[in-house]
Parts: sequence; structure tokens; C-alpha cells
Amino acid sequence: MTKSKENLEKTREPISEESMKDLLTKQLEIVGSGGAFVWAIFFLCVTPNILNGFHVSSYTLLGHLPDDQWCGISDLQSTNWTTEQKRSIAERDLNSGGCTVWNWDYKHLSSMSYEAALQYTNRMTQIERPSEISCKVRGNYEYAHPETTFVADWELTCDRSLQRTSAQVSISLGKFCGSFSFGILADKFGRKASFTLGAAFFIVGSFFCTFSPWYSLFLIGRFALGAASSGLFYPAFTMIVENICLKHRSWMSIAFSASYPVGMIILAIIGYLIQPWRYLQLALTIPSLLLILNCYLMNESPRWLITKQRYDRCYRILFKQQSHYEIQPPIAAATEIISDKKALDTEVNVSLIQKLKDGPMKSIIELFSNPKVRKLIFTSYFMFCVTSLSYYVTALNASNLSVSRYLYIVATGVVDIPSYLVPVIMLRFTGRRITTSFLFLWTGISLLLVLSVPAGSTTWIVAFAMLGRFGISATYSVVTLYTAELYPTEIRNSALGTCSTFAHIGSISAPYVVDVLGALGWYIPTTICGSLVLVAGLLTLTLPETGTGKLIDKVDDAAAASTSPACDAAPMEQAEKK
Repeated sequence: MTKSKENLEKTREPISEESMKDLLTKQLEIVGSGGAFVWAIFFLCVTPNILNGFHVSSYTLLGHLPDDQWCGISDLQSTNWTTEQKRSIAERDLNSGGCTVWNWDYKHLSSMSYEAALQYTNRMTQIERPSEISCKVRGNYEYAHPETTFVADWELTCDRSLQRTSAQVSISLGKFCGSFSFGILADKFGRKASFTLGAAFFIVGSFFCTFSPWYSLFLIGRFALGAASSGLFYPAFTMIVENICLKHRSWMSIAFSASYPVGMIILAIIGYLIQPWRYLQLALTIPSLLLILNCYLMNESPRWLITKQRYDRCYRILFKQQSHYEIQPPIAAATEIISDKKALDTEVNVSLIQKLKDGPMKSIIELFSNPKVRKLIFTSYFMFCVTSLSYYVTALNASNLSVSRYLYIVATGVVDIPSYLVPVIMLRFTGRRITTSFLFLWTGISLLLVLSVPAGSTTWIVAFAMLGRFGISATYSVVTLYTAELYPTEIRNSALGTCSTFAHIGSISAPYVVDVLGALGWYIPTTICGSLVLVAGLLTLTLPETGTGKLIDKVDDAAAASTSPACDAAPMEQAEKK
């Protein structure tokens, strides 16, 4: 084996770096046009996004408010009264959901029969109504089905109800932090490395959520799941965009986004069959172990390897064999002799700030250093923030419908799936820019139409809100594809990661828009979102078209491309035919 390797090294053909790049790029175009290479990337990248649909939406089933809650009075436990009789004494005419009770002398009442106690309390109420006190002063919260929600385990109701919301906020905060950090890691260390770390976070976070005896540890697990969802989503999506030809790239990227609502539908089915929340969380955790197989089978992105000059590894992936080429350095570089000792000392004693600029922060600096790229990134930030805000606002506004939570999740998934299919057709004929702008305008108009509906027409209000949700779901998938194509390979994941950070600013803000501003007027949340979405649609028209099929690798090339006129649909169709 050693001799064969030595012979291979000796027989390697010399090749210039540019020729090697051209060879690998042409081979990537060939294998990326179809076959096992394409389908392997697709399935290895799509399946983790189904798991994202599990955990990010599981809050609706795991943390719902108890169907029925009341206060169990300690002094009445020894009586033979029924639960309804105890509640009629302690909570009669109160609408606090068991959070408060009347301040009776329950120890005295427990010595009476129910009928005598009822007559006594009626007589005393006519003389002087007792004060209203917290349930925890005289007893404990009791629930109809406490095993179906983690709210019962940690008593996250009444004065602690805000802590229940923190379970969902922790997911959003995790995605906020993960989208930024995993984007940088993917550009610096590779798509597979970032994906593998995200998978580890996902598995550990899932087990924390399943077996946590403390709510604080449960929140840490939810935070890890949020961060991991970004670590799985963006490197996997970038793998599809970078390595699959235009013919398949559009529909595969849309199918990738559509896998999320598939996870939601599966979640609703599993949730309907498994009611206890601990068992449901375990059922959602077990499939995450499949991520180990994904990490083992997944290769690094060949296009990223080319930009990092790791040609031998890229050659093995594309040609399924060891490279028999040896890169020859340019003549000038080979003959250059550094004789200045001070220059060497300066190179060794590089400052920490310079190391950061040339290392982890390089891709972030390049996003803002060039004015052309800076214009693109700020527009993308606004698009992502508005899209995420509108998506979650429409979801939260519709949640007050009197429907089963299982049916609601299924309905949401069913609505979202066709919303991902519509852009597939539009992208083929109108290009990225026009499709994105049209969907923004569609969503904005739909949400603003809520203003034309009378306040009592709940059906029409929900219908327009769901029409806006349909549009914003379609917009989400196109915006992600469009943004990935706008930026060069060197900073693509950093661009997507920081855009996702702004998206999660929108998702974190959504509950406050609904709860705080919605209290001032039921129409305010949809009006705000509709107006912002219309602005995003107009800003999209200022961006260049990217549907020509050729991705940019260098930041300097991106700056030059952004100054050229936007391409229309015709060149895109010609590129697809080629």
C-alpha cells in the first residue's frame, strides 16, 4: 500500500491551479445535472428539515393551556363532596380559570354537608361578599388531563403564564443565535462541519426536552433545538443551491422548504395518537438519531472545497477516485525569495485584531465592506425580517379559532404545501426578482383587505389572513433561494445566516405585535404586516435577477454583477435549456 501511494505521487501529472478549477467546475456541472450525486444531496438535506417541522411546531401540543383548570382547596380534600360541588363553593361566579377563589373559612365549611355549606355561603354573601384570593393561598391547581401538557408539570399558569411563553421564545432565541454563528462556521469550516455540529445540538437538545426534571433545563433544550434548526437548515440548503444545476435547483429548493410543513403534518398525527407530552417528546426525539447516518453519508460541498483550494478532496468526491494531478505554483511564486527579516517578523507578529479580520470575521466584514454588496444585504435583511414577522403574526392571529389544535396544525401544513408549489411554476417563467416581488405584493394586499371586513365577520377575516399566510409561506421559500443566489460562495452562508438572524427578530417580535398592539385594535397586526410587506415587494424590484444559472464565487465578481442590468425571464429560460 505504501509503495502504491509513493508511485501515485511520482506519477502525478502537473496542472495549473486555474486548469484544476476549470476541470472540477466542469465535472461539478456534469454530476450536478442529475443522477445519484444530485439525489443523494437532495435526500440527505431534505430529511433533517422534516425534523425541524417536528420540534419548532411541537409547542402547540406540548405546552397548550389545560383544557380545564380549577383550584383544589386543601381543607376540602377530606370531605365527600364531588369536584363540581367543591368548585361551586370556591369559584362560583368567578371567571379566573381557577387562578383565584373566594376567601371562605374552608376548614369550617368542611365540617358541613354540601347543602349546608351552600346555604351558609349564600347567606353570608348577601351580608358581605368575601375577598378574592389566589388559589395558592388555600390550595393547589388541578387539571383535567395534566399529563398532556408541560404546563401542569411546572404550574405555568395564572401569575406564571408568561413563563409558559418562554418555551417558544427560547426556540426563537436559539434560532437567532444559531443562524448567525452556524452561518459563519459553515463558510469558515465547511457545510458538512456546520451541519454535523447542528445535528449534535439537535440530538442533545431533544433529550434535554424529553427527560428534563426542571423547567430551566427544558428551556435550555428548546434553545439548543432552535440553534440546531439553523445549523441543519442553512448548510443543507446551501448544499443544494451550490451543487445542483439550475434545471433541478429551483424545484428542489422549493421541495426543501416544503418538507417543513410535512413535518408539521406528521407531528399532528403523532400528537393525536400519543397524548402524554413526555411520550410525545420522546417519539419526536427518536427520529433525530437518524441524523448520525446523515452526517456519515454526507460529503462536503464540492463548490466550497474549490473556493478553499482543497482540490484533492473535491476530486475524490466528484470523480470517485484519488486525484492524479499535482498543482504547479505560478513561476513567479515559485522563484520568489523573501529575504527581508523584518517582513518575516511582521508576518509572525500579526495582531489579534488582524487575525480576527482574516479569520472568523472575514466573511462578515466582506458583507459590509463593499457598497454594492452592502446594499444587497440591507435589502435582504428587511425582506427576511418582514417575511418572518408576517408569517408568525398570521399564525398567531388565527390561533383563536375554535378548532382542535391537531386539526389546526394539519390545516396549516396543508395550506403551506401548495404555497411552496406555486413558486415552482412562477420561477420558471418570470425569474426570481419578479416572482418574489409579486408574492410580496399578493401577501400585502391580502392582509390589508382585512381592513375592509367588518369586525364581526370572523370567517372573512380569517379567510383573508389565511390567504396572506398562503402568500407569505410561498414568499419565504423564494426569498431563501433568491438570497442564496445573490451572494458569492465565499460569503453565501454568512449572508444567509445573518439574514436568518433578522428573520428571527421578526419571529420574536410577532407575539408582542399580536398581544400588545392587537389589544389596541384587532386589525392593527395585519395592517402593520401588510404595509411592511408591500414595501418589501417594491424594494425587491431594485435587486438584480439571479436566474441565469451561473453562481458567483468571489466577492469582487458579485459587486461587478450587481451593477449590471437585471436579467429578464428570457435569459433564464435559455440558461435552463442549455
